[in-house]
Amino acid sequence: MIKPNPFTPQSGWEPKIFGGRLEQVEHFEKTLAEAAATRANHMVIIGQWGIGKTTLLKQFKKIAQANGYPASYCPISQVKEHSSVSSAINLISQEIVNGLPQPIKEPGQIKQKLQPQVQFTRFLQELWPQLKAKVAVVLLDDVQNLATVSSIIDMLRAVLSKEEIINDTRFLFVLASTTEGWDNFVNKHDPVGRFFRRREMIGKLTYPETEAVIASTLEKSGVVFDPRVVAEIFRYTQGHPYELQLLASHLFEAQLEGRVGLTEWVPAFRNTLRELGKDYFESLAERASDREKEVLLVLAEARGPLAQGEIRRIMIVEKHAKNFPVANIKNFLYRLQNKGLIRRLDDGTFQILDPIFGEYILSSAQ
Repeated sequence: MIKPNPFTPQSGWEPKIFGGRLEQVEHFEKTLAEAAATRANHMVIIGQWGIGKTTLLKQFKKIAQANGYPASYCPISQVKEHSSVSSAINLISQEIVNGLPQPIKEPGQIKQKLQPQVQFTRFLQELWPQLKAKVAVVLLDDVQNLATVSSIIDMLRAVLSKEEIINDTRFLFVLASTTEGWDNFVNKHDPVGRFFRRREMIGKLTYPETEAVIASTLEKSGVVFDPRVVAEIFRYTQGHPYELQLLASHLFEAQLEGRVGLTEWVPAFRNTLRELGKDYFESLAERASDREKEVLLVLAEARGPLAQGEIRRIMIVEKHAKNFPVANIKNFLYRLQNKGLIRRLDDGTFQILDPIFGEYILSSAQ
């Protein structure tokens, strides 16, 4: 009997199986033990869109609570431009209280006349005695959404550095942010980077991790993926967790008599491409200028890395782009890299962001 689709491609949903991230989990467990024994070394989880930051934070919450420590998962929504630091503090404070696993008498409303740093210090001091714990973990997700009030991260640093907070409480903060979002905080407020030194960069899953996640997720579902299909999933997603879940979900829906083979690949991949285009790739591609899109198309067609000189040759010889400013190819490549559309590899060649994005660029050009 075929069970319901076990894959969870919705953003923010936890996958059925937590795969990989063994190093990050080990580091968190060590940090948690340190916080209980001596003092907290606050952490930052950094990674691109859909890479699994939320899933990792929720795993940290499970680990903390399994050890008897209260933990609050706090998703931070987009803060409007021109919002005050005090309103952002109230948002974080409310999320912390709402995310705790035990009933809490919410500390009094923060008074607007107090300085933000004093406001948040008093909030933590009032909250701590109610927790009755050695350590309390606060998991702030999507902190890049605080970009419009970027000083709040520096304020958080200042509060967590205070003697009364260090000596009289034991909060362990774990922040999660996109790479660009965190760079924005550090560039604007230099002490932030020095304070949050325990940083975990999370990337894509390896092939064995991808294979294990798919096999474990399919267990007892009544559906089996052909090994060639699993290899294709990894070839196109390169272990990107969200892309993996979305593509595997569409493949599961395409099963016939409980099997998914290469015959089911084409419609499932087409549906995946359409959804990713609508949800992410369309806005991503719009970052490129018309000239940059021409270079992007060359890299997409190559389906692999290219050297700058080879891109130049293709534009002149194969594309016959007489009006294309080939002398500026170097500048176009570095702009595309800065916009997060391509990657520069260790050997100096350039490659499009990921294979599925490359297929989206190709389909858009038709």
